[in-house]
Amino acid sequence: MISELPFTIDSFYKLVGEGKLMGARCKSCGRLLVPPRPVCPDCYGSDMEWVELKGEGVVESYTIIHIAPPQFAQEAPYVVALVRLDEGVRLPGRLVGVKQEELKVGMRVKVEFVGPSTDAWPAWPTYRFRPISP
Repeated sequence: MISELPFTIDSFYKLVGEGKLMGARCKSCGRLLVPPRPVCPDCYGSDMEWVELKGEGVVESYTIIHIAPPQFAQEAPYVVALVRLDEGVRLPGRLVGVKQEELKVGMRVKVEFVGPSTDAWPAWPTYRFRPISP
């Protein structure tokens, strides 16, 4: 049951593995934390609740990785974007499904979930972003 999970990065990725993008909302001040943390950095409150996010937003910034770490070298060049989700929080992630010459700040994207890799790092479920067709 989600309500019993601690507000940690491990719980965040466990829920990603279930196809859910979740954040923690501070019940004291209302701040949304993604990924979740057990203590609010604004009011230092620790009374949190899980909130499911829609998983859509806009690209605020991006970079193209040409020199990648060994585990991603064969995928280079690839795009990492900073996405402002519709709920107002920013979340970094890989951006796929778009040609580099078509990249632009402001493009609408949606999260998609990727299962754990069986033969390479990372060995846990993760997410990435894909453009939403207009």
